[in-house]
Amino acid sequence: MIWRKILNRLTGKKTGVLIYVVEVSLIIVSILVAIQADRYQQNKRNEIKLDNYIQSMYQDLLKDHDRNQNNLADCQNDIKNIERSLRLSQINQDDSLSLALRNLGVVFTRGVFRAFPPTTFDIMLQSGDAALIRDLDFRNKLASAFSFREDYIKKDLLDFDIQTREMSKIMAQYGNLSCMFTSSELHACLRDREGFMANFHNDLFTFLRTAQVRAFHLQIAIQGFDKTIKEMEELYGFKQEEVAEETQ
Repeated sequence: MIWRKILNRLTGKKTGVLIYVVEVSLIIVSILVAIQADRYQQNKRNEIKLDNYIQSMYQDLLKDHDRNQNNLADCQNDIKNIERSLRLSQINQDDSLSLALRNLGVVFTRGVFRAFPPTTFDIMLQSGDAALIRDLDFRNKLASAFSFREDYIKKDLLDFDIQTREMSKIMAQYGNLSCMFTSSELHACLRDREGFMANFHNDLFTFLRTAQVRAFHLQIAIQGFDKTIKEMEELYGFKQEEVAEETQ
C-alpha cells in the first residue's frame, strides 16, 4: 500500500507494529472523512429537496384556498336557493311553486370545483420525506390542514352529491323532471301538487342541513389555510404576488 511505502522510506526499516497502527489509523481517518463528505452532500441534497417541497406545498395551499373560497360562495348560494325553495314550496300559488322548482333546479345544475389531486404533502408522507421538515409543530400544522381537506371538504362534497341525487329521485315522485328543465311554467310539471306541498319541504330540510354543514367546514378550512399560508410566508419569505407571476 502507498502508506506502507512512504513509512518504509521514512524509517528505512521493515514495516513493524507501529507502521501497521499508523496505517490503520490513516485508513480509519480516510473513511471518516469520506463518510462526513457523503453526509454533507446528502444534507445539501435534502435541503434542495425540502426547498422544492416547500415551494410546491405553498402553491398547493394557495390553489386549495382559492378552490375553498369559490366552493364556499357556491355553497352559500345553494343555501339561499334551498331556503327559497323551502319557503315557496309550501305556498299554493302557481308562481310560488314555479319559483320553488326553479331555485332547486339552480342547485342541481350549479358546477363546483371537484378536483382533489394528491398534494405535495401527501407525496412526502408516502415517501417518508415528511421527516425532512424538522419543525414538528409546523409539520403537524401542515398535516392538519391537508388532512382536513381529505376528511371533511372532500367528504362533504361527496355527501352533497349523494343528497342531490336523492333529491332528484324524490322530485320524480311529484313531477316530471325533464319537463322541469325545459318548461317555463314549472308548476305545470307537478303530477302530485298536493303531495309536493305537504311533504317535499321535509326532505328539503335535510338537503339544507347538508349544505350548511358543508359551508361550515369550508369556512374552517379557509381559516386554517389562511394561518398556514401566513406562517409559510413568515418562515420562508414567500410572497403571493411573486408566486402568481411564476405560475402564469
